[in-house]
Amino acid sequence: MDPENLPQPAPTPRPAPVVHRRPSPWPWVLVLLVTAGAMFLFWYLLDEDPAHAPLPKAGQAPGQAAKPESAPAIPPPSPSQQGPVVDVTPEPPGETPALPSSEQVQRKEPYGLEKSLDAVVRSDESIKLGKETVPVAELERKLVVEGRKALLDKPLGKGQQITAWGVYAVRPGDNLWKIHYGLLGEYLSHRGHQLPPQADQPTRQGTSSGVGKVLKFAEHMVGVYNLKTGHMSRDLDLLEPGEKVVVFNLTEIFDQLAQIEPQELGGVMYDGRVLLFPKRDKPAAGKP
Repeated sequence: MDPENLPQPAPTPRPAPVVHRRPSPWPWVLVLLVTAGAMFLFWYLLDEDPAHAPLPKAGQAPGQAAKPESAPAIPPPSPSQQGPVVDVTPEPPGETPALPSSEQVQRKEPYGLEKSLDAVVRSDESIKLGKETVPVAELERKLVVEGRKALLDKPLGKGQQITAWGVYAVRPGDNLWKIHYGLLGEYLSHRGHQLPPQADQPTRQGTSSGVGKVLKFAEHMVGVYNLKTGHMSRDLDLLEPGEKVVVFNLTEIFDQLAQIEPQELGGVMYDGRVLLFPKRDKPAAGKP
């Protein structure tokens, strides 16, 4: 047989070329998205948790949102020309009260106060009651640390922000709520609004009046200091003449009171932490 006529073997098939495909990026993208979402949810819940909320600073009521440092509604008084110690000792019962010094008259005037406080002092001064003298800075520390259970977050020494404080020496028969009411009444009278005698009483529906809510809020800014024990009293209703003074953080209180329109007192709300004021309609264009 002719070799050319012999059947030829079938050609060996070539193997198919190997195609290297890149792995899909979507599984990794999905993992990253899930991880980012979990981290966001974690930090969001941590931020909302009251246990991890920052402690209120001095000048900030419990739960009150921190706000940028700004000039107070009423600046603190100038340094005293009589020295850094202010005597708030009242006259014995039955004696005619002495007239306040011209300096104290000037210090009280911006707040519209006259009789509801014995003295307006600066946070870098001291007060004297009888034989006892205590720095106002110590009163502030006691009020914040012992009263509000918070940290006193402010610089020490030179450069610290000076605040204004009101001091009232406790007398026989005094009532703390009445002291608060007298201060608020004098301030609103200064702004042309006279408080009725029973304005702090509950409404007919049994809810707190606007004045009552403001007074409850002010309790966070007020403390009763016992000069004999050196402690800020938690029992604000127990007043002891000759031993205790009521101290008001005027800078805090009047920064809030300045936002109140006297005719809108009935609409003021208090949530247990901060005062909430009625929203005012913006004046129309061209109107004051």
